[in-house]
Amino acid sequence: MAKYMRILALLCVLGLIVVGCMYWIGSGSSPIPPATVDFSRLSDEERAVLVAQGQNVARAADCSACHSDPAGGSELAGGMPIVTPMGTIYGTNISASVEYGIGTWTSDDLYRALAYGMAPGRRNLYPAMPYTSYHRITRADSDALFAWLMAQPAVEKPNQANSMMFPFNIRPAIALWNALERPAVEPFDKSEAANAPFARGKYLVDVLGHCGECHTPRSLTFALRADGYLKGNVIEGAYAPDLTAAALTDRGWTKNDLLRFFSHGLSPQGVMTFRMFPVLKHSTAHLDDADLQAISAYLTQDRPMPGPRIKEPVGVPNRAGEQLYVGLCAGCHGIAGEGQPHSSVPLNINTTAMFDDPITLVRVINEGVQERNLARGERMQTMPGFADRLDNRQMADLVNYLRQRWGGRAGDVTPSDIEDDLKLIQHGG
Repeated sequence: MAKYMRILALLCVLGLIVVGCMYWIGSGSSPIPPATVDFSRLSDEERAVLVAQGQNVARAADCSACHSDPAGGSELAGGMPIVTPMGTIYGTNISASVEYGIGTWTSDDLYRALAYGMAPGRRNLYPAMPYTSYHRITRADSDALFAWLMAQPAVEKPNQANSMMFPFNIRPAIALWNALERPAVEPFDKSEAANAPFARGKYLVDVLGHCGECHTPRSLTFALRADGYLKGNVIEGAYAPDLTAAALTDRGWTKNDLLRFFSHGLSPQGVMTFRMFPVLKHSTAHLDDADLQAISAYLTQDRPMPGPRIKEPVGVPNRAGEQLYVGLCAGCHGIAGEGQPHSSVPLNINTTAMFDDPITLVRVINEGVQERNLARGERMQTMPGFADRLDNRQMADLVNYLRQRWGGRAGDVTPSDIEDDLKLIQHGG
């Protein structure tokens, strides 16, 4: 018995050593690149230039989409809820407030937070702050962002406490996840790409824009799956679609359509809704045409894109779904799904019906879409939701009709699938 107790004690000690090492690795950072500017010696003119550069970085990195105040006001005051399967995280105050924000931080502190997910005091940030993408940010961009953040008005607003289930509410445990899943920090080098525009697009998509955080499926440990990068993922009750060049081509996108989608929020293939609307509002609508063209070139991989086309119907038409479409949808979207310019999107080339997962289509039909002012003069009228008019059988019929008629998909969505999707939408899955 004593022998077994000694073995057990030894295993416990070894386990503690392993956990301790993982904690140390996951809560630390390697030596960081030196600052690219001496902030104490900047002239007013130099500081103004750097602040303007930092604003561009903040827009491209979409900081305000998570750190803005949902009640209105400052884009840096925090409070925006981020729903995850482990609970709700609230964007923090990143204004220059000394008490509630990052007013005491240095440029080194900001770089560690962006690249390593480490706040001052070796405090681990939740990976909802996408340091798993920002880990490749250049020090120059981090320093410019710091200059811009410190030039904005301080907002004296307390941070809202996160609501995370056990054991995810134990913040030091994030160090163990970091030791297993945090990518190695390696600042982006534009020489990795064939040409400058392509390199810029890669940096904007993969690093600053952190598109993979939503559009990439997760592993069992909630890390981004390298083998599924940008291949689509269900997040917060909607489907973030496959953004690979092959999938975009199949759904009828072109570089010009992507350019219009990112700049205006609207293209022949659809309109920005749900979590993509804040991306338009805070980020892509503010990017210059060169950056938008670089993003489009990178996503399409400069391959030939035939453009929008109406897909051939699949299988036997769902007559019940067709009747529902004529009665509920055709008044705005047209009998042939042609839509109305600047008002109701066409459905005959709408990519939502083409997605691998129908959950976004289910959500749009169930909840509707609010009237929205998009960007550059574009707007969309209100689409009503039909939660109170359709049961799960009718919802499945309508979804199947749209996917079969214009999505190139089989009509295999069942009432049980609808029920599961509605539960997932309700809980923000």
